Amino acid sequence: MYFLSGWPKKLLCPLKSQEQPFHIQADSQRILVSVLSESQLSIWYSRPSVLIASYKESAKASAQFGAYKQAEWRPDSTMIVIATTNGYILFFDIIPAGEDKYLYEPVYPNR
Repeated sequence: MYFLSGWPKKLLCPLKSQEQPFHIQADSQRILVSVLSESQLSIWYSRPSVLIASYKESAKASAQFGAYKQAEWRPDSTMIVIATTNGYILFFDIIPAGEDKYLYEPVYPNR
C-alpha cells in the first residue's frame, strides 16, 4: 500500500519547448530525476527541485533516431539510457562538474 506525503508540486521548466513531457524516471537513490519529451532530456535534482542539465536533439538526429520513448538509469546514476521509436538505444554519461561544486554551499558568519 502506498501513502501520499505532501502536496503535488507544479514545476516550471525554464527551457522553452512546445513538447509536453511524458516520461519521468528517478534514479535508484531518488536524488536525480529524468524528464523526457519527444526530443528533449532534462535532468533535475529531486530536492530541491532544480533543473541541472538539459539536452535537445537536433531535427536531423530526431528524424534518424525517432522520438524518445523511455529512459532508464544505471544503478550508480552515472549513465542514462533512452530508447527511441525507431529502435535505437542512446547512452548519456552523467558527469559531475567537480568534487568542489555543490548546489548549496554553507556560509558561516564572521566572528
